[in-house]
Amino acid sequence: MLRFAVMRYGCLVAAGVAALVSCSPRQREARLMARGSAFLQNKDYARAELEFRAAAQAAPRDAEPYYRLGLAHMAENNPRGAAEAFRKATELNPGHAAAQLRLAGLLAAGHDANALADAEKRARDVAATHPDDADALDTLALTELRLGKPEDASAHLSEALERLPGSLRASALLMRAKLAQGDIKGAEQVMRECVHRSPNSAEAALVLGRFYLVTHRSADAEQQLRRAIRIDPQYAAAWLDLGMTLYHSGRKQEAAEVFQHLAALPGPYKPVFAIFLLESGQKEAALRELERLARADPTDRAARTRLVKMYVLVGRRGDAERLLATALAKNPKDADALLERAELAIDAGQYQDALDDLNLVLRYQPEAAAAHMILARLYGAQSKLLNQRQELAEALRLSPALPAARVGLAHLLIDAQSAQAALEVLEQAPEPQRHTVPWIVARNWALIDLGRRDEARRGVTEGLRLARTPELLLEDAWIRAGGQDYRGARASLDLVLRQHPEDPRALRLLARISGLAGVRAYAAKHAGSAAVQNFLGEALVANGKAAEARAAFIAAGKADPDFRPARLALAKLDAGAGNLGAARQSVADLLREHPNDPELCLYMGWIESAAKNYTQAVTWFRKVIAADPANVIALNNLAYLLATTTGKLDEALMYAQQVKELAPDNQGVDDTIGWIMYRQGLYQPAVRYLESAARGTNDPVVMYHLGLAYLKAGDRRGETTLRGMLKSSPDLPEAQMAKHLLAEMPKSK
Repeated sequence: MLRFAVMRYGCLVAAGVAALVSCSPRQREARLMARGSAFLQNKDYARAELEFRAAAQAAPRDAEPYYRLGLAHMAENNPRGAAEAFRKATELNPGHAAAQLRLAGLLAAGHDANALADAEKRARDVAATHPDDADALDTLALTELRLGKPEDASAHLSEALERLPGSLRASALLMRAKLAQGDIKGAEQVMRECVHRSPNSAEAALVLGRFYLVTHRSADAEQQLRRAIRIDPQYAAAWLDLGMTLYHSGRKQEAAEVFQHLAALPGPYKPVFAIFLLESGQKEAALRELERLARADPTDRAARTRLVKMYVLVGRRGDAERLLATALAKNPKDADALLERAELAIDAGQYQDALDDLNLVLRYQPEAAAAHMILARLYGAQSKLLNQRQELAEALRLSPALPAARVGLAHLLIDAQSAQAALEVLEQAPEPQRHTVPWIVARNWALIDLGRRDEARRGVTEGLRLARTPELLLEDAWIRAGGQDYRGARASLDLVLRQHPEDPRALRLLARISGLAGVRAYAAKHAGSAAVQNFLGEALVANGKAAEARAAFIAAGKADPDFRPARLALAKLDAGAGNLGAARQSVADLLREHPNDPELCLYMGWIESAAKNYTQAVTWFRKVIAADPANVIALNNLAYLLATTTGKLDEALMYAQQVKELAPDNQGVDDTIGWIMYRQGLYQPAVRYLESAARGTNDPVVMYHLGLAYLKAGDRRGETTLRGMLKSSPDLPEAQMAKHLLAEMPKSK
């Protein structure tokens, strides 16, 4: 029976293949396009993309499959994939107007000047060949707006409205163009005419209402939003804007009624009333509302997730754990419950438990972006920054529209001094994300790091129009300080410090603006803050005032006996003063509280190296790598010690090459690799690495290594280098090696 079924199925497959082979490429393309379009209509984007790709293979010179593929990518918020598909369509058929306009719209969404110019040219060409196409004029106007040409945009939008007088899109764009020109009255007139032409359009009333919100006419905005709701009582966007308008006007009771009504509408707004209650400081009422929603639909995992987070927020962690335990008892493969339990475990420092749950989720759902997001959080908690970046990048690959992954990855790249890479990640965001405060903030930091202060200034201005957050105020202070407007910088900085007196970035800027005297004065006002006293200690160390720094670190410890940075800073001071026993004891005390902590193990390794206890140092560096395999500093130190104190050259080279893979621009590892090769008798390769290590540095150890390698490789520069080092740094251990090698040189005749 089974054999017959398999054979019969094989016959059916063969027949299907034969049918496909027998039809023409054009027929195959049509069939695949029809299937893809059906999947697209049913929002099954992955299968739609497969069909359109197959259609493109069947008819490789036809632009249409690529155009439809671009539409599928746009539907799933993948602008990068969409742009690639539309670009391919336009390459195959430059006259494909729809593809040209879609691509122009995507290019216009970015900030790259070349892309904007390309978008304008494409839209202008379509408008020239299709003079009656209002969409072409709309897109051209959009590119002109993005290029800072509001007058040209206004002219083209007015032309578009002549062809299609009721166009809401053209009216909204023209309103924006006039606002950019400072013509508020003209912008209002455009939208009022649109509303007049479309009296039954709730969308037009909403856009006019939002115009009034932007121009701070809340009463007029409320009128239009209520009008939109009268036209369409189910119009959730209008209800939401009305609720926010009432809330920000101080009419919280009316806002509560609006949000309660919105929560009862179909769609994703069920938790909005609970969020309102929480934002209003009514935590218990918010909790009761979330409990009600979870009871109303036990299958609603999103409702359960919100309830779990609320339990944690109000300090009822046990209730959160019991809720998840019940869910997992019913279904051990409940991925959402596993993810929530992993987050609870991270909060409790139970990292292995969290990792176990996340690995289970990825076994059941390998493409789960949420699991990679929480993995990134786990690695962040463990200071495994490279792993954290990799997980955020993977989450973003799986879900390109995930804003938290994009912004989080950008911040990590900025911290790693890769601001250009961060900017490229941000520029690939879908258009709606580009107008959110987190995206704007991340982009501003990248621009500040790149020295593009004018662009950052515009970004800060745009962000502050949306919200006066401490992050944006801090950016404003940095930009003003960079332009030597210290008074303006200090004004913004004071606003930040008033809300977040221990923000390390704000404190660093304070030191830059006001110097050590300013830091002292600020610390005197915050004597009870461990973080501020610790910062004062760091500033004193940087100014060579070790005794005063010690007093500041001790003050930080008195303010908070568990404040780890101050305790570690005291150990570093002891080590720097040669008091290695005291430093060792301080770090050992910390290790008893935080066993196997990579940072503490790393510092203990440094202490033992300084004490010439190389065997113990190697042990500590191995512990660091066991906890954090990508720790570049520990890998490099371990490689160097193995090469110089144990003779395990092959193992040393393996670790050094790992560092080179992780940090290809690290000059320190070039010295390590070069010295290992020198010890192996590979003098010419050693010279190449050591020359790289010596570039831009005067480190005497590196220069000794380079001189020794030159000499062994038969390069007379070795003698000059070593004799110079013997004059400037005669007390280093390498000096004895240099003297011995120079003594063996044949005398010049």
